[in-house]
This record gives sequence, structure tokens and C-alpha cells, in this order.
Amino acid sequence: MHSVLKPIIRTALYYLLSVLAIAVVLVVGNYLLDGLKGAMSARERLDLLAEVEQQVGRHRQDQAAGLAARMSAARRLPLAAVDERIQAVTRELAVSRPAEAGELALLLEAGPEQYATRLASRYQARLSHALLVQELGYLQQVRAHLFALQSRKAAQDELARLLAQHRAVYARLLQKREEAARLGWLDARRMEYPWARSPKLDKLAADLRALTAENNRAAAAYRAQTLALGRMQAVADLHVFALDQGALDRALRPLEQQLDQAREAVSSNLLSRLAAPLRQALPLAAGILVAAILGRAAIRAFFYFALAPLATRGAPVRLDQAEKEPQAGQGRAAAPAVALLSPSKVSQTLRLAPEEELLVLPHYLQSAPVGAARSTRWLIRKRPWASLSAGMAMLTCVQTRRAEEEIVLSASDDGLSEIALLRIPAGQALAVQPRALVGLVARRGASIDIGWHWRPASLHAWLTLQLRFFVIRGPLTLAVQGRRGVRVQEARATQAIRQTATLGFSTDVRYATIRSEPFLPYLRGQAPLLYDRFDGAGIYLYDETPGAGKSGRLRRGLEGVTDALLKLAGY
Repeated sequence: MHSVLKPIIRTALYYLLSVLAIAVVLVVGNYLLDGLKGAMSARERLDLLAEVEQQVGRHRQDQAAGLAARMSAARRLPLAAVDERIQAVTRELAVSRPAEAGELALLLEAGPEQYATRLASRYQARLSHALLVQELGYLQQVRAHLFALQSRKAAQDELARLLAQHRAVYARLLQKREEAARLGWLDARRMEYPWARSPKLDKLAADLRALTAENNRAAAAYRAQTLALGRMQAVADLHVFALDQGALDRALRPLEQQLDQAREAVSSNLLSRLAAPLRQALPLAAGILVAAILGRAAIRAFFYFALAPLATRGAPVRLDQAEKEPQAGQGRAAAPAVALLSPSKVSQTLRLAPEEELLVLPHYLQSAPVGAARSTRWLIRKRPWASLSAGMAMLTCVQTRRAEEEIVLSASDDGLSEIALLRIPAGQALAVQPRALVGLVARRGASIDIGWHWRPASLHAWLTLQLRFFVIRGPLTLAVQGRRGVRVQEARATQAIRQTATLGFSTDVRYATIRSEPFLPYLRGQAPLLYDRFDGAGIYLYDETPGAGKSGRLRRGLEGVTDALLKLAGY
């Protein structure tokens, strides 16, 4: 009884699974899209920071070289010029305070377009400040050295002046510290966070920083003067200025940390890890592909224009030439030719004479009379090796009691296969592809003449990759199969057929090859290099559709070498 619910449930499940599949695709797509955006963002940030690092690096080299040149010249300046330069550097230090705003504040202030420029400017300012500090320190040493070269009294006076200056600065610093100490707990906490300060607190913090820096400089000058005064008795030469690279590295450490974070973000992204080796392999892969295409075209052109014409001009193959041609001065009666008993059909019906038997591949025996004698014929008598190598092994032998009993042959596992019946009379032979063999009808107990014929000296054989031919001699009836049918034609050299379609030919015909025309289909792999051609008093047979049911490009590529080697041996 037909169920009404079954199609409803099937439709509901179909749409439910469709919705789930769409949801999975959307989730996976969003995940991949987010990953791609993250990878692109991380790569853009890494490139931006790398560019900033290059700009800052060039600025560092230029400024360091300029500072070294100025300090080398400062050793020869008079004291008044050194004092003037110290005052100028002090003013520059008071103005060039490193910015304290964070990266987010810089991005909001400058915008995405000016972010890289402003970031580079920030670290250039940090470098300039660090270089000014080193310049001031060395100028103070130069100044102290110049004072040391003067009288001891002048040095003592200068020491007293520096001490008073230091005390005055220190007193102002203490006043500011006391003012900061009198702040309430809330203002004291706000002093720790620049973003939370009021303008008044911001000014107090700035004054504290300025006074602290000024106090440190005054203390450094005082200590330098003290040391210089201690060396007044034996003033040593002033050492050459040496740049403190560690101080510059500390100034750029935040930029290096940002670069490390950006590299970690790029390396941790799955798409970035996959894209990096892919970008490296793409040029080589493209080169291999181009070489393969050009190499394949060159090889095909060589075979088409050089080897194929040689094969066309070569002597044809004739398997029974020695046996068929009579000796000089002798005559010979013509034997009956190989004949088509029944055109190809999906199934063939056989009737055996009492003295005949059928040897057939088991999966082609569709039906047989109940009383017929059946047995297994492992190999064809007196031809064991040829029988085994041609696939005619483990055959089913059928013998009927009456001539009117019918045996039906049909392929049980191939819906495209059709079978034709050929009669090979005595004195005739047929070269046939082993893949086309289904069975044969012969006299009981008769010796079946089958074997292999080699033709290694023929250029046709080498270019068609077929050095060995399987030959069956009459008298017998042969059952052959082909895809969608087997066509039998007389060999008049008027037709050229594909080699893949050829199933067999009479051994007294002349087998040759001709080059396919035109060149472009062969170059594109749409046509073979050579076509088969048969001439003489005989027949040839071929598949109606030899490519039906064959596998795709991948399978052909994997099995192509094996097929070529087997074809050389005639399989």
C-alpha cells in the first residue's frame, strides 16, 4: 500500500538537511572570512611597523653620525662655545620630551592615514632625545676638561658655583615634592595616571619632571667638576666620544615589542602559515607546469613530424606472408576466407553439432541445456602457455546431446558488451586482441592452434606499441566481444580506424599505419598519432565505441605506463 507520509517525511528531511548544510557553509565561510581578514590585518600591521622601523633606523644612523661629527669638533672648541652649546642642548632637552600618549590615542589623534608617519616621528623624537642626553653629558665632560686645564682656583670657584646651582635647583625640587606630598589621596592617585590628571596636576607633574632632570644635570655637572678638580695636578687627555647604543636601543624597545607582537600574530594565523609556503612554491610550480606543457608539445611534434612519416613509409606487417605466398612455379588453391556468422548482438545463440564443444569464459555463459555436459577446461590442450597468457584459462566446456539444443552467450557484468560470431575455416587464421576473446567452438578432442607472433623489426609495431600478435588458426568458430558492437569489414585499404578500436584482422592482410590528420587534434590529445589501415584479401574487426565506459584522466594517467608495457607484449 502506498504511504502518504513517506514523501512528506522525505521532503521535510531534505529541506531540513538543506538548511543544515547551508548553515554549515555559512559558518565555515564566516570563519574563513574572519581568518582571512585577520591574516590581512596582521600582515598590514607587520608591514607598517617594518616600514616605521626602517625609517627610524635610517634616522638613527644619520643622527648618530652627525652627533659623532659634532662631538669630534667640540673637543677643539673654546670654553665659551662649549657653554653656549650646553645651554642650547639644555633648552632642546626641555622642549623635546618623549610623548606619553598610548598607541590608541595616537591612532585616534592622527587617523589611519597619518598613523605610520606620526609613529615614526614619535620614535625619531625618542632617539633625538636620547642623543641629546648623550651630547649634553659629553659636552659637560669637555667643559670640565677645559676647566681642568685652567687654574685650580678657577676650578674651585666653578665647583662652588655648580654646588650653589645644584642646591638652588634641589631646593626648588623639594618645594615641589612637598607640594605634591600635601595633595589629597585622590589627587595623589590621579598623579599616577596621565589621562586622569587635571591641568593643575599635569603642570605639577611637568614641573617635577623638569626640576628632577635639571637637578640630575646639575648634580652630574657638580660631580664632573669634582672629578676634574681632583685631576688638576695631572690632567689626562679627553677620551673620544663613544655612542651609547644601549640607550638608543632602550628608546626603541617599545617599537621592537610591537614588531614582535605583529610577527607573532602573523605566524599564529593559520591562513598566513599556509600562504607563506604557498607563495614560495608557486613560482617553481608555475615553471614546472610551463616546462611540462612545452615539453609535451615538443615530444608530440617530434613524433608527429619525424617518426610518424617514417612509419607510414615503412613496409606493412603481414603475419602469414611466408605461409600464404606460394613458391615460385607452384600454384595453390585459395582457402575460404574468415566469415562473419552472426553480427554482434547483446546475446548470441549457438547450436553445437554432436562432434563439437564450446569453450567459453564462465561469465559469458548465460544459459545452457539442462542435460548438457559441463566441465572446467583449465587450459587449452597442447597450448598451455599461450592459453594462459591470452586469458583463455579456467574455461567452461559445454557439450550438448542434440543439435537443436541452444546455448546463449551474453556478458553478465557489462551492459555495453555485444558478441559477434566469426567462422575461421581451415587454412585461415585471425590475429585478435585477447581482451576481445569470449569463447570458441571446435571439434571435440581436436588440437586448437593458438600462439604468438613477434614482429620486433617493424617500425609500425614499435610506434603502435604492439610487438606481439595473438593468432588463432582454424577450423573453428570464434566468439568475440566489443563495446556496443563489433563491426567487421573487408580489408581494402580504404578506411583508417583508431588503434584503440581494432580487435583483430586476418593474418593474410597487410597491416600498416598512417599518420592522423590534422596536427592540432593530436597535439590536444583528441586524436591518436597513428591510425590502423588494412589491405588485402581478408577482413578486420573493431569496436563500435572503444572508449565507452572507460575511466577518466587520473586513472588513465596512473595506468598508462602499465597499459603501454602490456600492449608491447600483445595484451
